[in-house]
Amino acid sequence: MKLTAVLRVKDEILCIKECLSKLSTLTDEIIVLDNGSTDGTLEAIGEFNKVVKIIHTEGYHEGRDMCFLLEEAKKRNPDWILWMDGDEVFEQNFTRSAIDEYMKSKYSKILFKLCHFWLSKEYFRLDSFFFSYTMGPQRSMWRNVPSAYFSSKKMHHGDIRGIIGKTYISPYRIKHFGCIDRKKMREKYERYVAVDDTNERTYKLLNPDAKVVKIKFVEFKNKLTNKIYILIYKYITDLIHQLILIKRFLVRKIL
Repeated sequence: MKLTAVLRVKDEILCIKECLSKLSTLTDEIIVLDNGSTDGTLEAIGEFNKVVKIIHTEGYHEGRDMCFLLEEAKKRNPDWILWMDGDEVFEQNFTRSAIDEYMKSKYSKILFKLCHFWLSKEYFRLDSFFFSYTMGPQRSMWRNVPSAYFSSKKMHHGDIRGIIGKTYISPYRIKHFGCIDRKKMREKYERYVAVDDTNERTYKLLNPDAKVVKIKFVEFKNKLTNKIYILIYKYITDLIHQLILIKRFLVRKIL
């Protein structure tokens, strides 16, 4: 079965090679949308044969860009489509064989959780907003169906929509490296506030000088040991995520 990955990138030179190297072992082809990179990201992308198309856009608009990517992916008639960002890398023990099992399964959508690394590639953040964001799934792969679509919201467009059928949360994790560089963190904070100034208080969590809670990302070389570990991690975080959702529901009912 054919899997096409879609990536939206801008100035990801710190991570793009690692991202595409791993992704090239998992997918049949990759479509990239570049939103105006100037740091060498485009040149790095050109080194990967699995990249079959690069789209160029100008001006910040996440939803528009994801709609473009989905449209291009559908033209290539894949069986499944996978969405990631250029600063994200699957953990080392996730392989094409696991992908094939998912594509042959009864599920219509596979979800993945992110670990948000903070100013390093060893420790991920687990306080405040990052706690709940880490407990729940954030990325996905899905069957290529005509009903699939992305919201066209400029920011925080959310996951793919219109997928009907069963969903499975994978135990395999994605390492999010978007917060490992101090300079980029400051730029991200300023960009978010400029686009969405109503949430400035929330975006202050991106201050690279803030005191945070971090834990080390554990990834075993032995596949069996790692599988046991990530399954335990999955079910514990699944439970915490459900408790968070129940709490939010009860708060809304009370209010």
